Amino acid sequence: MGRRNRLARDYEFFMRTDVKDHLGEWVAISNERIVSHGKSFKNVFREAKAKYPKEVPFLARVPDRDAMIF
Repeated sequence: MGRRNRLARDYEFFMRTDVKDHLGEWVAISNERIVSHGKSFKNVFREAKAKYPKEVPFLARVPDRDAMIF
């Protein structure tokens, strides 16, 4: 599967996943799993790459609770 298809699949996973445990954090997703999360983009990316060096993780910031629409 191409990189673009994997990233699209991981984006779709992010959009349908309950991420309320990660409010205000960055999440790294690879193969439809959250593989790293935290406050620092750089640290989250590094941890994801250390775990899966051949993958390109999808990274997104989960908005703070105040920015969420429930």
